[in-house]
Amino acid sequence: MKYIQVLGIVTLAMIVFSFIMVLAIPNFLVHSTVVMIFSYGLLGYLTRSFHFPYFSAYMLACALVVFNTLFSQFFYGLPMLFEPDIALFSFVNATAIAIASVFVFRKVEARRAHS
Repeated sequence: MKYIQVLGIVTLAMIVFSFIMVLAIPNFLVHSTVVMIFSYGLLGYLTRSFHFPYFSAYMLACALVVFNTLFSQFFYGLPMLFEPDIALFSFVNATAIAIASVFVFRKVEARRAHS
């Protein structure tokens, strides 16, 4: 159940943050990069306390990439679903950001616990 809650929180945060950042950053590439780092960083932050945090972050990042790809395919008509280079780029970046954020947030918590 908490996995679905994390997906919902990250999806809502991605939508709200994306609308806010459209006003602040007009460049599409920079906007997409900032929203991606924020969204998958938030995913890593929320999964840092799970029983298997790295695996959970990896699987939830993969699920979120699939949802985003399906959304762009069927609602916007962008041919992202059958483009292997775009799919690989999305999966690699999303999982790397999520796993790196889990690592960073767990190290920060461990440092706080020892201080």
